[in-house]
Amino acid sequence: MSGKDFKRKEKKYEVVGIGNAIVDILADVEDEFLDVHELEKGMMKLIDEDDVKALHDRISSPTRESGGSAANTIAGLASLGNSVAFMGKVKDDYLGNIFEKDLNKLGVVYCTKKASRGSATACCVVLTTPDAQRTMNTCLGISGTLEPDDIDEKVISDSKVVYLEGYLWDSDMAKKAFLKAMEIARKSGAEVALTLSDAFCVKRHREEFLHLMDRHAHILFANEEEIKMLFEVSSLKQALHECRAYDTIFAITRGEKGSIILRGEEKHRIKPENNIKVLDTTGAGDMYAAGFLHGYINSKPLEICGRIGNLTAAAILSHFGARPRTSISDVLINSGYDW
Repeated sequence: MSGKDFKRKEKKYEVVGIGNAIVDILADVEDEFLDVHELEKGMMKLIDEDDVKALHDRISSPTRESGGSAANTIAGLASLGNSVAFMGKVKDDYLGNIFEKDLNKLGVVYCTKKASRGSATACCVVLTTPDAQRTMNTCLGISGTLEPDDIDEKVISDSKVVYLEGYLWDSDMAKKAFLKAMEIARKSGAEVALTLSDAFCVKRHREEFLHLMDRHAHILFANEEEIKMLFEVSSLKQALHECRAYDTIFAITRGEKGSIILRGEEKHRIKPENNIKVLDTTGAGDMYAAGFLHGYINSKPLEICGRIGNLTAAAILSHFGARPRTSISDVLINSGYDW
């Protein structure tokens, strides 16, 4: 079985993403740094602007790159040659201008007006330890104030897939924006893809995510911990059993174990890529979603969608940062497969 045949209804955009608009501040640290600042390795923590300054003052040689989970996925899709757009809120400030320019440089249509008032543009201090694990400290700033008026109905209606970032569900106003986007998608025949974002995020909104999956989401992206949290089970096997009750495509990432694609009784175990030198895991899940969706919108079989996802995720593991440094289309070309 394959992804939907979208060729029957041509639209301007393959995918439009809606999520936090964030500029990443990247730095290498030792494990002791996390201990001193009481940060849990590999997890995401919400912080305020004062916390950002405190961390920034204590790290050396940081770099700045536009980020945000859904925005990274959209950037990956653009690198693969797809026509894509993004909605996410920034302020008309230094970081906000960086965010917009970075997307435009990749060919992404950024369709949210920059705010003249309110909190600063969101940022995430990403701390990478020697084992390549990243610990994220996110200041949502103005990003969490996304509201229904920020949703461009024309862009949603002219998109094949609407890709939603679970992190934004923490904001009541952003929830309303999401619901508006999903309703427009339903009326216009677009499909909805949802990424669960983080196990703690799932814990906070479990019942609502289940409702979204039951009513709106055609595709769900999650890692092992997130999918177990969603169904409140202790093993992946139990979670996969629960997945079969839904008319949804589940794309479940497993790190060095590859990924699993599930739709009803259809199940594919996708082996991981070999001989990958891992320097930084930041954005691997986001880039997996980009590869999977690239295959899906091109009507590839689900197994192939998962294989492409593995390849695109592996493409960024060997360098620091959440976005590809070069075109990831070359990764698919060099793989030797006829995609």
